Amino acid sequence: MHSVSTRAGTGLRPVEIADAGVFAALAVVIVSIGAFLPHLGVIELLSVVPFALVGLRHRIRAVVAAMIAAGFTAFLVAGVTATAVVVSCAVLGGLCGAVRRWGRGTGTITLAAAALAPLTAATVVGALYVFSATRGLVFASLSASLVGIGRIFGRAFGLTQLQHRADAVSDAVLGAWPVTVSALILLIVPIAMLAANAAVVLVARRVEWLGHSDLLEYALHADDAMAAQPIAPLPLEFEGVGYRHQGGHGPVALIDIDLTIMPGEFVAVVGANGAGKSTLVSLLAGAEPTSGRVRRPGRVGLGLPGGTAIVAQRAETQVIGSTVAEDLRWGLPAGYDIDVEQLLSCVGLTGLAAASTESLSGGQLQRLAIAAALARCPALLVSDESTAMLDAAGRAEVMDLLADLPDRTGTAVVHVTHDPAEAARAKRVISLADGRIDEATGLAATLATGTPAPVTTHAAVADPAVEPVIRLRAVGHRFDAGTPWEATALRSVDLDIRDGEGVLITGANGSGKTTLAWVLAGLIHPTQGTAFIAGAPASESVGAVAVSFQHARLQLQRPTVAEDLLAAAGLDEPLSSERATALVNAALTRVGLPADLGERSIDELSGGQMRRVAIAGLLASGRRILVLDEPLAGLDRESRRDLLEQLGQMRRDEGLTLVIVSHDFEDISLACDRRLEVVHGTLAMPDPPGAALDLAEASRTRSTHVQKRSLVVRAVPGTSPLHRLTPTPKLLALAGATLLGLALPGWPTVAALTALLALGTLLARLPRTVIPRLPWWALLTVAFGALLTAVGSGLDPFVRSLVLAFEFAALSLLTIWTTRVEDLPAAFVRITGPLRVLRAPVDEWAHTLALAVRTLPLLREEARVLLAGHRLRAQPHCGGQLARLRGQVRTVLDLTVALVASAARRSSDLGRASTLRGGMRPVGRRSRLKITSDHMRRQ
Repeated sequence: MHSVSTRAGTGLRPVEIADAGVFAALAVVIVSIGAFLPHLGVIELLSVVPFALVGLRHRIRAVVAAMIAAGFTAFLVAGVTATAVVVSCAVLGGLCGAVRRWGRGTGTITLAAAALAPLTAATVVGALYVFSATRGLVFASLSASLVGIGRIFGRAFGLTQLQHRADAVSDAVLGAWPVTVSALILLIVPIAMLAANAAVVLVARRVEWLGHSDLLEYALHADDAMAAQPIAPLPLEFEGVGYRHQGGHGPVALIDIDLTIMPGEFVAVVGANGAGKSTLVSLLAGAEPTSGRVRRPGRVGLGLPGGTAIVAQRAETQVIGSTVAEDLRWGLPAGYDIDVEQLLSCVGLTGLAAASTESLSGGQLQRLAIAAALARCPALLVSDESTAMLDAAGRAEVMDLLADLPDRTGTAVVHVTHDPAEAARAKRVISLADGRIDEATGLAATLATGTPAPVTTHAAVADPAVEPVIRLRAVGHRFDAGTPWEATALRSVDLDIRDGEGVLITGANGSGKTTLAWVLAGLIHPTQGTAFIAGAPASESVGAVAVSFQHARLQLQRPTVAEDLLAAAGLDEPLSSERATALVNAALTRVGLPADLGERSIDELSGGQMRRVAIAGLLASGRRILVLDEPLAGLDRESRRDLLEQLGQMRRDEGLTLVIVSHDFEDISLACDRRLEVVHGTLAMPDPPGAALDLAEASRTRSTHVQKRSLVVRAVPGTSPLHRLTPTPKLLALAGATLLGLALPGWPTVAALTALLALGTLLARLPRTVIPRLPWWALLTVAFGALLTAVGSGLDPFVRSLVLAFEFAALSLLTIWTTRVEDLPAAFVRITGPLRVLRAPVDEWAHTLALAVRTLPLLREEARVLLAGHRLRAQPHCGGQLARLRGQVRTVLDLTVALVASAARRSSDLGRASTLRGGMRPVGRRSRLKITSDHMRRQ
């Protein structure tokens, strides 16, 4: 993998900050698992991997930013011990990655570990000397536990010698603690660095695609180099423009393009998948062509007021802020005022300024992305298939907005689309085919070839005498049930799906369609009602129904297409075997993909190809029930029709039961003959109960699944005094309480922290439902620890340690539950601002922290989807114990690598989103802009 970082001494670029922020969040997730689940504590060592990847791709400056962001977040989420682990892993992993980036191998890493281990040991021993009281408390508790173990076994088995030996070993080991601690660190540091090295080698192939630079990043760099020129992207003229990937040596994307875009125009760009539309978008936004000439009167102004703005297809990849208002302002120059409420009203998001972006539906996120573009009053707005993931109503609203912009504001709009009806709204249509402008295809030809087929699906129910393969009765589901964050997704859903049916489930964005799809597959145990698959509870039948997720990239968990298809089919054979080759070729052919695609890397595929490969894997698994969530998004009309025809053919020939969740009706009758609509979490056209529902089942439909309240680490809505207090004093109070507890861990400190906690709880006014229910194993661990120390040398050290740990955790949660995450970067800047005197890059650290806290919930959701995809896969038939163990190890590696690859793609998305916003603006400083176009005066 090649580094893409710029020369030393320059500030971090958006892609570097994005990588640092996302991998910092991943490290915090890993460390938090070890902190909150002690029996998985060893997993904390895996946090070296994210930092190693940052060091592998970027400068040490990026590793430092990641370490600071991760350390700050870990302190807030999991305490001082987790912070120490994060910092240690950042040093080990970052150094390992840097050595690899410098072209060195395992030998150099071993030497680096040998040099670093003594320094680390000296640092830890020195810290233990400084906090001697805490060291004494921990060692006393540990000594009591060791003595307790010796006494219990000694008395139980009459081994008095064991008891005395345990006492002696405890005294010797803890009495010479500097030697013991140093020996452990001298052992752990080389192991951790070599493990990080092995992990980096393992995942490097999966994230190698990140080394390919974004065209828009170069556009942003070129724009900055022309800072003396005014921002004036229009009129725009292409003369014989062409583009080849990989610096002019790769595949041809565009050939001999002649094109003019004038102010106030509305232009549509159409063409099949692979025609060159996305490359054209990059060139419009300032990327440098490999041939031809581009003329503009001034700078492109990518993401700057009065310049060029882009709205892409996938809404979740464009949103950066944690709240709607924060996202609108992200990247805007300091002092540039916008009317948030008016902007949100224009895009149909009235009153949602304070809403968390995590809570928005896909359609709402897309509207927010459009609002963020409009906030810049752009002279040129490029909409790159921005309506592809929206429902019909959302598409109509967005198209009305885009069509109105040229006349109302003078903004030129270029809209890339597969929909002929949307293209008809434009004043001019440009058709691309094989990288060229197809002069023969104008608006009339586009509409003539693009008339959608009538929708013939209906709400009729199949023969009720046939026993359904899936049955839902009174199903409802609430996420985070019983907590202040509770959100209802489904309400009283009754549904029968019979063998061989093709059912289309439609509904607006955010109506609950995806949740229903997960219930149908048994991946979600509904909080109310019952769900059955082939007569058995759905939650006990996971794997009987195959599911294609909305984001197919999370479902593909092996490096290459062929490997993933074989894994999905549960076939544990070499790729070169005749059986494996036949299976891969057949699976790809069934979904209309070429057989030679099997050799391609998963991460090289387009979005449409990923969807087809995921479906091919489901078909290869031999499942007879398929649930496909938005399988048509991003496909051109021909590809969409081909896929639907193939699915319909399989229904007729193979008896496949098919459920398609989609808001796209075009040609859907080729695969489905029945339509249901989800409206606000319930079916607007539900099935009647039917005769097959017996009394025993009817009694079960009233059951309610009681979920345990889990720990939710995000702000609780409220207006209490502690909510209104700015984060800075809360963070300083938390840091002060932690230092006090470490320096003087006695009962007076316990009493002081108890008083502080009581005051905070009183001021916070939090409902009791925020308190999670402790799992049985946690209570058992505490009880066992108390027993050991009681049998040993006394309960006092154990009780004090336990109470202090509880108070630290409670104070952290009070801070988190009463603080909006979007306020944390500003508080961080206020706390670390004095370091600017030492030329510390505080702004870079703050931006990295902002992306880290934004990414934490996204990584949690992606991990949930990855685990669900694994549960759905067919398991290979292993012959013996060793084979099963090998399969389990491979599964863990697959999931780990897939999660890291997912985080890498997430960082790429955020880096691109930041680039589209004009890069990272200095926090709290005024930027200089020069805009001579009269476009701004017309807003």
